[in-house]
Order: sequence, then C-alpha cells, then structure tokens
Amino acid sequence: MKKFIVPALFAFLFVAASCMNMSGGSEKGGSIRVALPGGRYVYSKENADKFVVRVIGETETIEKEAMLGGVIEFTELEAGEYTVEAEAWDSDNDKIIASGSKKIEVEADKSTECSLTLILLSNTFSIDEDGSVAINKTKLEKTALTTVIDTAAEITGSGSEGVFIDGRTVTLSPYSIGKYEVTQELFEAIMGENPSKFQGDDYPPADGETQEFRPVETISWYHAIVFCNRLSILMGLEPCYTAIQTNGGEVPYESIALSTITQDCSGWQDVFCDFTKNGYRLPTEAEWEFAARGGNQSVADWNYTYAGSNTKTEVTWYDDNSNDITHEVGLKKANILGLYDMSGNVYEWCWDRYTDSISSSTPDTGVSSGLDRVKRGGAFNDDNQLSCRVVSRIRYAPAAFANNMGFRIARTIK
Repeated sequence: MKKFIVPALFAFLFVAASCMNMSGGSEKGGSIRVALPGGRYVYSKENADKFVVRVIGETETIEKEAMLGGVIEFTELEAGEYTVEAEAWDSDNDKIIASGSKKIEVEADKSTECSLTLILLSNTFSIDEDGSVAINKTKLEKTALTTVIDTAAEITGSGSEGVFIDGRTVTLSPYSIGKYEVTQELFEAIMGENPSKFQGDDYPPADGETQEFRPVETISWYHAIVFCNRLSILMGLEPCYTAIQTNGGEVPYESIALSTITQDCSGWQDVFCDFTKNGYRLPTEAEWEFAARGGNQSVADWNYTYAGSNTKTEVTWYDDNSNDITHEVGLKKANILGLYDMSGNVYEWCWDRYTDSISSSTPDTGVSSGLDRVKRGGAFNDDNQLSCRVVSRIRYAPAAFANNMGFRIARTIK
C-alpha cells in the first residue's frame, strides 16, 4: 500500500450545514453563530486545546477564542459579506493543526448560523490493494476501481446508436473505471464539502441505506475535473487535467472552492486532458459505453438495453422505483464487469464534447470543438424510457449542475 502525507496546502473546509438566516439579530446589524463539530475524517473538537475563530469584514476583523469548541457568536455586525476563518491549535498552543474558511453573507437584523468542520492539515491518503481510497489507513468503502481492459483494443462498431456504430473503429488504451459512482463520502473527504441536495433531515436515505454511500450530485463538469486532479495529487499520482484561466494562469486545483467554480467558468474553455498520465480522470464517452456494455462484444451483455440487463428494474434506479431520491450505490445488480449503477441513480459526466452525430471520422476521445459536454446513464428521476439505456447520449452545459448529475472516475493503466 502506497502512502502519501498531505501538506498544509490541502486544508479544506466542509460546510456541514447550509448557512441559515434566522430572525433576531441586533439593532446595529446581524450576527453569526459559528459551531465547530467533529467528524470521521476531520479534526475532533475534543482533541484541540484551543480554537480561534475570526470574522473578517471590509472594515474590521473580530477574533475570539474557544477552549472547548462549541458555538462562538459574533454580534453587532453590519450587513454585508464576511469571511469566517477557524483554526484548531495543539496542546502547546504553538501549532495550527486544522483550519478552514468560508465566505458568508450577513443580513441586517438576522442571525446566520454556520457549522464548520475543520479538516486536518496532514491526513494520510493511500491506495488500497483493491484500488479503493484509504484515509489514515481506513479504506473508504465503495471507492474501488475495476480493470476494463489491460491491453489496447480496437473496437469495430456494429450498431446504429451510441458511439460504437457501423463503420467506426475506436481504439481504447488499457484503463480502469470506478465500480461505483463517486460517493458523497469520497467527494467530501477530498473536496472538504458536500454540495449534494440529497442529505440531511429533509432528504434522508431510504430505509436500510447509508447516507455516505449515496452518489454525490449537484456536480458540474468543472467540479468533476477539479475533484479528479485533487484526488490524483493527494494520492501522489500525475494529474491529467490542465485548465487555463482568462488571466493566463492555471486553475489552482488544490485550493479552489466549489463556490468559485460555480460562479463563472467561461474562462475554462481551454481544458486539456493528458491521457498518458496515471491520475484520476473522467472516462471518455467510448470508455464509459464500453464498460457499461460489459467490455466484450461476444457476450450477451453487449447488446443489453441497460447496463447488465434487459430488465430495467434489475439494474436501474429511475422514476418508477426510486421514490424520487438517489440511492446508495451498489444495491442494484452489477453488469458482467461488476460495475454498478451505470444505468440510473445519477447521470454521469464524460470527458467528451457533445456532437449531434457520431460518424466514422469522430476521434476516439471526442470532437475538439463545442461547449457542451456529454452525460450518460440516466437518473433516478427520469421518466424518459430511453435515457437509462447504455447507448443514450445527452448534452449538458459543463458549468451547469443539477441534483441528478454525478460522475464516475477512471484511470489509464500504464
């Protein structure tokens, strides 16, 4: 098992609960109540000797200490945008061991409650023997990858839909792909934040299912590539993506916040993928479909309507059986490669730019122009009987995100 120590650069903030405005602020302005809970992969308040919390506004900075964590309140604040910073200090009070920050909006005469969980500055990330992600020697379940092919293959198409059509030959390099859609637990552990709609008291998991193993959703294509690069860096692998911003600089994958990604990615159109790198990435559309169809043209799975079956309910969470929520990954029948939920649950982003028609001349990794990207696989709320098929292709703007949009990761095998 390979081990890598994550430096302080990878301290990220998890917003455990959405900021919520409540009536009852001061006459001067609003207030902020900051809570510091602990968690499985974060620093627990019981182990810290001191917490320092700052509220930074345009004209003033207020700092308070809490010896045992808990709720720290800042009152008499003018309305406006503030940055909340929190730090946990060790027993000698001379070393910061966990930190995070978040921009929030304070409204006049209202109280804004934020729950901030601090991420350790030195988690140990590693790759388990089955390809799962491990943090501090604890394997995260439902994060393993499966080898699809271990030698290069030329796939000659024989159908009229999808990417493997008559007259087209696609060359696939050796690659592996996630057995599962990326879970909320994995995304939160790497990005320090869980943007999913389906969590909390309002959207609990179905009976007997585990919240952490539901697929992460409300994910844009840009979220996904930042996650892939950050995960690669944490694992000591080679990042696959290079994204150049309008100012000429490269996107800072290690530190960029999700809120920044969602605001405006118009300067991210120059995104490049080096498929020779060994890091994590999105599958190409051809890799996704090849894996969903079972990876072998000579077996029945190749021509199944859905990933692993012709019977939709066996392998798919969709509008007729999902109760309009996402479900823990891996509960439906897997396809012949042992891959779960490639039909239904949440749509999955692919690398490729969308083109209306696939032809014999379409490059293996997709066309080189066009804004929209490809999503595949269907989702829990699909009433379109065609969307969950393994050959269905749908376009979606890369900066857009929805509660039925997630992704699955892949790696080139070298």
